[in-house]
Amino acid sequence: MIFRTWPEARPYAGTSFLAAALDAENASRAAQAQPMLNTAGKKKTSKPYTAPPTDSLAAGAVLHIATRLLRAADPYEARELMAPLVHRLRDADRALSVYLRRAAWMSTPMRTAVGDC
Repeated sequence: MIFRTWPEARPYAGTSFLAAALDAENASRAAQAQPMLNTAGKKKTSKPYTAPPTDSLAAGAVLHIATRLLRAADPYEARELMAPLVHRLRDADRALSVYLRRAAWMSTPMRTAVGDC
């Protein structure tokens, strides 16, 4: 969700250095997805956005954001933090949005946070 909603998720990065690392990672993922847009059949354009980062800095940066989002103090705070990303994901890639919001696959904090979205 973080990569597919970038740059909406950028303010959640811990530092500007980590945000820059994720800018580069996201640019790489967008470049991988672009050629898939003009192919016949099922696009699978979300595949580059759902693979874990291979770069350790990008992996740490995205995990930092995920931790921040999922460790909110209460459900209201979690919802406030995640709602913009949930809405952006829905607008950017409806299929991936539905896929990531399957109740059986979500953690309890995530389920609580996206409940009203």
